[in-house]
Amino acid sequence: MGIYETTYILHPALQEGRLNDIVNTIEKKAVSLGAEILYSDNWGRKKLAYYIDKEKYGTYIFFQYKLSDLNNLKELSGEFEHNPNILRYLNIKIAEQDIMKAKIKESGNSEKDENSSVEEKQDNTDTEKEN
Repeated sequence: MGIYETTYILHPALQEGRLNDIVNTIEKKAVSLGAEILYSDNWGRKKLAYYIDKEKYGTYIFFQYKLSDLNNLKELSGEFEHNPNILRYLNIKIAEQDIMKAKIKESGNSEKDENSSVEEKQDNTDTEKEN
């Protein structure tokens, strides 16, 4: 079983809803081929280093997954090649220690910690003003 990461660039003119549909379609295709999605991230719209299909910008999508069969990776690559909204893609085999951790849990806890510390500071300044 290999661990892979894929970065692909979507056409910049796609609206948010259509963009999410394409990302979900790609991830569902990967899962139907036996992949286990480990990490997924939308890097957003960025300026390209050079024009691709006369486009100056693109939306970068990144995901990591486990896949047991190399033939399934070829089929997933075929999906990228046949989708006209995908400007470029890159599949890379990675080591297990290169797997990214989910940001959702980490950012959720840090936001709560920041909010509680801000509230504590406000409470301290209010009590100091009263004294």
